[in-house]
Amino acid sequence: MKDIISILKNVGAIFEKSHFVGTSGLHFATYINKDFLYPHTKETSQICRILAEKFRDADVEVVVGPALGGIILSQWTAFHLSEICGREVSAVYTEKSPENGQIFTRGYENFVKGKKVLIVEDIVTTGGSLLKTIKAAQDAGGNIVSACAMVNKNKDIKENLSGVPFYALSNLFVSTYEASACPLCQNGVPVNTTVGHGKKFLESKK
Repeated sequence: MKDIISILKNVGAIFEKSHFVGTSGLHFATYINKDFLYPHTKETSQICRILAEKFRDADVEVVVGPALGGIILSQWTAFHLSEICGREVSAVYTEKSPENGQIFTRGYENFVKGKKVLIVEDIVTTGGSLLKTIKAAQDAGGNIVSACAMVNKNKDIKENLSGVPFYALSNLFVSTYEASACPLCQNGVPVNTTVGHGKKFLESKK
């Protein structure tokens, strides 16, 4: 089995030794840009095949991912599970709500009710998106088999999230900092404005 980190490095999706700002507003020195993975369908399919093989015996009926990156992962994972299991495994996704939660729209909650659900996410930094997606699936009446991430960056997140089993295809633990306590900021390391949310962060400080 090919290492997930190696796949990501081969497509140029891992940036190191810089000063990045994530979606959560946290600062860190290593950035995984999943957007550099998704244009490569072979590698994306390969990663999701590995994920599907992990859960081939879990009787998954629907795969759920949070928008946006989770949409692609849920589709490919469900595709491979369908092939492996010889039956249709559906794929749906949640979207961000006005209250910054995750909710089902488009009637997708109907695909989750009473079904065995696998929740997939690309990168876990705080676990916030996964927790919100778990809640949305539970509120929709889904029976969650597991939550899974392509890469877990948080060493404090191990084998469960809010009572739901958690599994990561790979771990790349990265130290993260609040802006007010960021050593990269304190040492004058320029904020990367090419990838991540560095540009938005700098604009907010003007």
